[in-house]
Amino acid sequence: MPTLTKIAWIKPGMATNQRKIADYILEHPEKIVTLSSQQLAEIMGVSQSAIVKFSQKIGFKGFLL
Repeated sequence: MPTLTKIAWIKPGMATNQRKIADYILEHPEKIVTLSSQQLAEIMGVSQSAIVKFSQKIGFKGFLL
């Protein structure tokens, strides 16, 4: 399953912070590939660990490009 499809599919069951991250990724997929987890966290107003945990929730080992 493509990553964006997977995010959209599991988003309804996510916690509020995770849905916020999912929404940003779904709305701006082209920006994600250029950002570090720290940069994304700053843009989103969440912790870097929230970004990493989100990445793990969708099946990655962490936030790596």
